[in-house]
Amino acid sequence: MNNYSDNLVLSKNISTKPSIKVRKGRWFPAALALPPLLWQFMFFVLPMFFLLALTFWEVKSYKPVPAFVMDNWIRILGSSSFQKALAYTIQMSTLSSIITIIIALPAACILAFRINKKHQPILIALLVVPVFTSYVLRTYAWQVVLSPQGLINWVFSHLGVTSIDMLGGAFALQIGYLTLCLPVVVLILTFSLLGVDRSQLEAASNLGCRPHQVFWHVLLPSIRNGILLAVTTVFMLTFSDYIAPLLLSGSNPPTLSILIVDTIKSGAQWPRAAVIGIVMMLFIGLVLWLSQLLSSKEKR
Repeated sequence: MNNYSDNLVLSKNISTKPSIKVRKGRWFPAALALPPLLWQFMFFVLPMFFLLALTFWEVKSYKPVPAFVMDNWIRILGSSSFQKALAYTIQMSTLSSIITIIIALPAACILAFRINKKHQPILIALLVVPVFTSYVLRTYAWQVVLSPQGLINWVFSHLGVTSIDMLGGAFALQIGYLTLCLPVVVLILTFSLLGVDRSQLEAASNLGCRPHQVFWHVLLPSIRNGILLAVTTVFMLTFSDYIAPLLLSGSNPPTLSILIVDTIKSGAQWPRAAVIGIVMMLFIGLVLWLSQLLSSKEKR
């Protein structure tokens, strides 16, 4: 009885208040967010405003001069070369999104469902490694492989097949886009698949659904947001990419990124190049908005 009373007294004397006082002021989260917000403002918002202002300048003696003219917008938006480049860029980015998803989804399914959980971190780490290597180096390696004197044509020559020039077209460009996007998309889809409730898949199988029915009607709807994120990521990365078009496909026809450089080279037309850049940013913003809209509809 005495021991019980002593313990009761000790428990009353023990303070339940935290030893470290936590500041609950509203300024503290704002202070934490201030450095990245300042960074974004200085190195993204301000340059975007300058780029927008530059679109209204004019060029005199190969130098951009402050002005307010609409000639740059009229010439670029009415140019057939710009319209063709925009259509080609959208076409290649859309095609790359489809190809990347088709290739990445089976790999992600194997990694999420067929690989032992002990080995999954190792394979995921191997997927991450290419992301940290030079994209320029990887793309240049494909230029060597796909060239008329490259590895593939060397194999063709030993098989008695006529060599094929695979550079300078959509095929080489899609190879470059896969080099850029495939590891990232496999990771996105793998983590989406790891979050799927496997009991739903088992229940569908137990109810008599065939594997392809489980895949189309149970698995894909469960990772719809992950697929949407992957498609948006691929489209954004490829739409603004400059390295793969430069090294693998050339400028016939050019993408928008190539057209920007060509516009600057032809008479130092920085304002007209800025117009193309603003259009690219607006288009990417539109894609992000549509992606967010579709994602919010799925949550409902």
